[in-house]
Amino acid sequence: MLQRSTPGKQHIRIELGIVGNCMKILILSDIHANLVALESVLKATSDIEFDDIWSLGDIVGYGPRPCESVDLVRDIAPNVSIIGNHDWAAIGRLNLDDFNPVAKFASYWTTMKLGVDHLEYLESLPNRMIEDDWTIVHGSPQHPVWEYVYNARIALTNFGFYDTRICFIGHTHIQLYITEESAQDNIQPKQPRDNEVIDVSSERIMINPGSVGQPRDGDPRAGCAIFDTDAMTVTFRRISYDIKQTQQQMKDEGLPDSLAMRLSMGV
Repeated sequence: MLQRSTPGKQHIRIELGIVGNCMKILILSDIHANLVALESVLKATSDIEFDDIWSLGDIVGYGPRPCESVDLVRDIAPNVSIIGNHDWAAIGRLNLDDFNPVAKFASYWTTMKLGVDHLEYLESLPNRMIEDDWTIVHGSPQHPVWEYVYNARIALTNFGFYDTRICFIGHTHIQLYITEESAQDNIQPKQPRDNEVIDVSSERIMINPGSVGQPRDGDPRAGCAIFDTDAMTVTFRRISYDIKQTQQQMKDEGLPDSLAMRLSMGV
């Protein structure tokens, strides 16, 4: 039976049921109010019959369409949807002094744009979900909302903060994966190629599907991943979208030029 999130609830375990029986799951993270990118990802993967879609946080922040992005995620109705640090900022749970000036401006702007129903949806999201043999967080198992997992040292520490075999993370905006054995040997996380398929049937592993709305690995295409729970594989995908359209929306909304420019470079 699926245990749904409730306002203020920070840790949820989903017992085997709806999600446990899924065969293919589309994993999205760090949409950052980039509606054009989100719609492009959904369109490009529409030929795949997904049993579920997971959202790994930061639906809003930086981008020009926060309300529409929250609306679309709600319409998709993912069984797994967790909160990210920019979502936290939008609902006033995060001290914006931790943000750089550009991110702080974008966060204030986002909060002013969001309606009560959007804020209530973000408020309802937990910061960690556990199902079967996988854990889902935005940042890291140790610090679910904020910590960046980007090297072997940080990954190795975090393998000690969850009990499942697989952990899905976001936050860095970089597609990557790392096994516990690799982290122990100080082998850095691997960045996959587009359409690369990895076997997740045996080793303990952390996986980042990348960012839909603001990639930072030098590839401006939207990132996502497909988890096949029957074959126990994860496929990484990169999908082109109309970056100029998003940039024009940002300009029209008066968002900082630097945020728009970085989309073209994937940084």
